Amino acid sequence: MSSAASAQSAVGYDPAVGLKNLQKLDQRLHEIGYRLVSANSKYCVNQRSNSGLLLHDITQYGDAQLARTAFGFTTPIAVNAVAAGSIGGRAGIRAGDNLAKINGQLVENIPVDPVVAKNERPEYQRVASAYLLLAEALSEGRAKLSVSRNGVAHSVELTPELTCASRFQIKVDDDRNASANGKIVSISSALAEYFADDDEFAAVAAHELAHNLLNHRDRLNRQKVNRGFFGQFGKSARRIKDTEIEADRLSVWLMANAGYDPEAAIRFWTRYGKEHGKGIFSASTHYRWKKRVKLFEEEIARMAKTESQEGKRVPPLLLTDQRASN
Repeated sequence: MSSAASAQSAVGYDPAVGLKNLQKLDQRLHEIGYRLVSANSKYCVNQRSNSGLLLHDITQYGDAQLARTAFGFTTPIAVNAVAAGSIGGRAGIRAGDNLAKINGQLVENIPVDPVVAKNERPEYQRVASAYLLLAEALSEGRAKLSVSRNGVAHSVELTPELTCASRFQIKVDDDRNASANGKIVSISSALAEYFADDDEFAAVAAHELAHNLLNHRDRLNRQKVNRGFFGQFGKSARRIKDTEIEADRLSVWLMANAGYDPEAAIRFWTRYGKEHGKGIFSASTHYRWKKRVKLFEEEIARMAKTESQEGKRVPPLLLTDQRASN
C-alpha cells in the first residue's frame, strides 16, 4: 500500500472502498451508455461491434496491491462491468472475471497500437489496445476469450452485435463536467455523484452521446471554431451553441428509445440551474437553464406527437438527409 493510502487508512478511510465506489459509478454509466447505444443503433450511421464489456487494467490504479485487494486482479486486465443484455452478458461473463487471452493473445503481450500510444496515457495504453484487439476479432466474425473466475479458467466465444459507435467513461474529477470527443463520452465522478437517479444520469450521457452521433467535433473543426477563451465570443460561440441546442433536442429521443424518462432532463437542469445559475458551462455557448428547460419541454411535446415503431421513435436529427445537411 502506498504511503498516501496508509495515511488515509490511519484516519479511518479505506482506499479500497473508495475504488469500489468508483467502480459502482463506472458500472452505472456503462449500463446507461450501453442501453442508449443499443436501443438507438438502427438510427446510427456509425456503428461498431459492442461486446458490452467494460475492461480495466491494474496499471491504471497506480497502486497494484490496492487494486488487487479491491478488485481481485489475477491477470493484468479484468472485467469491470458487463452490460445487461449484451453479448458478453449473455455469454455468462461477469464483473470481476479476469481476462487472460483474446483470440489466443495473452493480454500482457498485446502490442500497443501506434494511434493508442499517441492519444492515451501510458497506464491506459494496454487496455485501449485490448479494446482494439477485441473489436478486430469481432469484426472478423468471432472473438474467443479466455477468462478466469475464482481461479477456474474457461473459454467464451462472442459473435458480433452492432450498436452506435461510442464508449463511456467516468473521469475522476472534483469539478462537475461532461464532454464528448467524437468517440468517447466522459462524465466526471463529481457530476455522477450529483445525479438523483439513473434517469438524470442518462439525460447528461444522452446529451454527450448526441454530440458524437451528430459528428459535432468534426463539424466544428471544419468550421475552424476556436474552443479556447475566444471561443466564448462571436461566430465561434454561436456555432458551439448551435451544436449544444441540437444535442439537447436529440438527447430526449435517445433517452425515450432506451426506456429512460426524458422528463429527467427537465428535472436535472431545473435543480442544477437553481443551485448553480448558468449551469455546467458558460452561458455564451449554452442556453441558461430556464431556456434550456423550455427547449426540452418543446422537444418532448414534439416527440409525443410522432408515431412510434415497435416502441421507438425515429429521431429527426438522425435522419440521413438532415444529418447530411448539417
